[in-house]
This record gives sequence, structure tokens and C-alpha cells, in this order.
Amino acid sequence: MRKIKNFFTQSLYIELAIGVLISFLIGFICYLGLMVLSAQIAYSKWTESDYKNYKISIYTDKLQTYIYENQISSDDTSAFTNWYEKNYSYFFYIKKDDYIIYNSFYAPDDNDEVSPISLSDSEFQETLREYQDFFPEKTKVAIRLVDGDATLYLYTNVQYDMYVQLQNLSVAISALITILLLITFVRKKIHYIKDVTSGIKILEGGNLDYHIPVRGNDELSQVADSLNAMRISLSQQMQNEKKALQANNSLVTALSHDLRTPLTTQLGYLEILKEHHYSSPEEMDKYIETALSTCYQIKEMSDRLFEYFLAFDPHPERPAEALEEYDGVELFMQMIAELSLPLEAQGFSFEIEDPMDTFKIHVNMNDMLRVFNNVFTNIDKYADETEPVKIRIFHDDKNAVLSISNRIRSVARKNESAKIGLISISSLMKRQGGASKTRTSQNQFTIELKFPIYSSTLPPRLGRKPSSERGTS
Repeated sequence: MRKIKNFFTQSLYIELAIGVLISFLIGFICYLGLMVLSAQIAYSKWTESDYKNYKISIYTDKLQTYIYENQISSDDTSAFTNWYEKNYSYFFYIKKDDYIIYNSFYAPDDNDEVSPISLSDSEFQETLREYQDFFPEKTKVAIRLVDGDATLYLYTNVQYDMYVQLQNLSVAISALITILLLITFVRKKIHYIKDVTSGIKILEGGNLDYHIPVRGNDELSQVADSLNAMRISLSQQMQNEKKALQANNSLVTALSHDLRTPLTTQLGYLEILKEHHYSSPEEMDKYIETALSTCYQIKEMSDRLFEYFLAFDPHPERPAEALEEYDGVELFMQMIAELSLPLEAQGFSFEIEDPMDTFKIHVNMNDMLRVFNNVFTNIDKYADETEPVKIRIFHDDKNAVLSISNRIRSVARKNESAKIGLISISSLMKRQGGASKTRTSQNQFTIELKFPIYSSTLPPRLGRKPSSERGTS
């Protein structure tokens, strides 16, 4: 049942069609019921007796009053034509002596008069019989003209007239019910549109905690649901931006404080060297070594600051002109060879799977150097040197992948600097149109660097040789 309801309420068009259909159906049912009731009333005993006598009495009283007001005589019956044109519900004729001085069955002449005819006139009798088929109720009433008494013969069908009037009333009531039902349906939707519009204005005013009501399953409810989802997303985004701003402020404050200490130390030792306040060359070398050590501390802190802002760069992608074309295999192998040498000296070993063929990639060399420096720095900090670092290069028709896996040390070799190395790698990859993916399972860490490729099975060629001695700023 719920599925059927959802189907019929998933579109405004369907809802409107169903609303119109139900309204007309209820209106038609009401019309049928009212018609049955009308027939029962029109052909009831009350209508046949009391109501009929009442209507005939009213009609004859009005006609008699009209005769007195217009002083109608048997010689001037043109005024009866004016009366009949205004009260044509019934047919009648007026007899005086043995003549019919006026009848409503015949059309009047140019003077609005109907010529008197004999009561035995065959044509009139034939016409009278035809009218009696439709107006079977005959009433004989005595009336008085100005010049004497006369007899009014009235032919009516009061019950049918009552039925026609009730029928017209039934049509009007049924139409009104149909219109009211349609208005009720449309009014409900209009009120919901107003609620959604009011909700939008509240959101525009900055109140992102307001929940727009969701009613039904049609397009309007989908709009309300989408607005609520957008509201939640925007609220979360604003909260994240606020947290990021607070984190930035905290980081800048912390680094500013951390930088002040080595700078103060460095300035102190440089002033000692400038003023030659040392007693021996050994003491001078000690001061120089201390000043140089503080320089390295300052450089490390500034690198951390740079990596942090790079990782959270809102517009990371580089323009196409900032990317250069390289042979992917040759580039990867050369950078691996340069950066793995210091680690091999510390006892690390590397297993490199030979790639099947080469491919072409478009990258930014400065970004590539930072990516590989971050990757190999992580190996130095967290990899277990007793297990070989495994490197694999492969590709499909769209992407080339550099996969590097290592076993994780139980205790890190060095303290992590800002805990954003992987985020920085991801940001740097996105800047070049690539992506990075990491996974950890059973003390094994794997990072995959994915680069879009532009062709395969090309002869080895390198745009320009990378150098690990290049600056990484």
C-alpha cells in the first residue's frame, strides 16, 4: 500500500491529475445522489398535492391581480400576451360564455391579440390534446374580468417543473463541491510552497539550523529535501572552515613562538662571533656549529609551515602550462635511484619490479620532487629496515601507478613533524591531475601514486632530467 501511495505522490503532475479526477468523481457522485433525491421530492405526494395547489393558487392570484391593475376586459385581451411572456411556465385559455377569448397556445397578431375562437373549434381541440401530453394537470378556476365573469383553464406540470429546478440546483451544488475540493487540494500545495519559500528566506537570513519541512514525495518535497541537505553541507563547510582557520591561527602562533627561540639563540651566537668574544678557534667553531644547528631548526619549521598550507590549499590544481611531458618509467626510476641511496646507506634495501613498457605523463617537476621527498622521508621514519621496500610500476589505458610498500616499524625512527605528510602528498598529486591512495594491513603500509597517461609503448625519452639537488620550496 505504501509503494502504491508513493507512486501516486511522486510527481505534482500525477497528484494534480488524481486531485482533479477525485474532485470530479466526488462531484459526479454527489450529482447522482442529488438527482435521486430531486426525483423523490418532485414526485412525492407532498409535491403532487400541497405544493401543486400552492403554486396554482399563487399563479391565479397574480393573474387576477394583473387583470385588476390593467382593467382587462373580454374585448381587449392583448395585455394577456404581456403577462404570458413574463410567466410562461404554464399554458392556459380563458373562456367566457361559449367562446375562448384568449389562449396561450396560439401566437398573437401584430397587436398582441389572439382572436376569440369557438370552444368546439377542431384545430384548437387538436392543439389542446397535443399540449395535454406534456402538461397533463388541468385546473379550472373562476376569474373576473372588467366586463364580467370568466373561467380560466390552466394546464400545468408542477412536478416536472419542480424536478427541473431541483436538477439545476443539483448541478450547481455538485459543481460547487468539485470546485471546493480542487481549491482545497491546490490550497494545500500553495501553503506548502509558502512554507518552503519562508524556509528559504530564513536560510538566506543566516539561520542554517532551520529545517524546512518535508511533506510528501513529489518535486516540492524533493526541493525541500535538497535544500536541507545543502543547508547541512553548508553548515558543515562553514564549521570546517572555522576549525581550519582556528587551526591555522594556532599553528602560526605556535610556530612563531617556536621560531623565536632558535632565532634568539642564533642572534646571540652571531653577535658573539661578530664581537670576537671567544678565546680559541675551538670555541669559535662551537659557536658556529650551534648557530648552524639553529638555522636547520628554523628551516625545518618553515618547511612544516609550507607543507601545512600546501596541504590545505583550496585551489590546488596547476594550469596545463605548468606541466611538462616526461617518460614515466625513466622519471620514476631516476628519482627512486637518487632518493634511495641515502636510505641504502642506513641499511634499507629495495626490490623494484621491472616495468613491462613505458608511458608518457604530464607533471610538474617541483611537485614531483616534493612528493618523492615526502614518500622517502616517511620510509626513513616509519619503515622497518629489516624488510625490503617493494616498488612496482604498472599502468592500464588511462592511468600509471607507482606502488611502494614497506613493513611498519614498531617504534618510529623519528618524531613526526606535523602529521600532514600524506595529506601533503595527496594535495601535490591533485595539483597535477593525479591522485594518491594509502592502505595499511598486517603491519604493512602501501602508498599508490596514480598519474593520468597520454600514450603507451613509446620509446624512452625524458623531457629534462630531475635533480634531487633542486630546491623544494
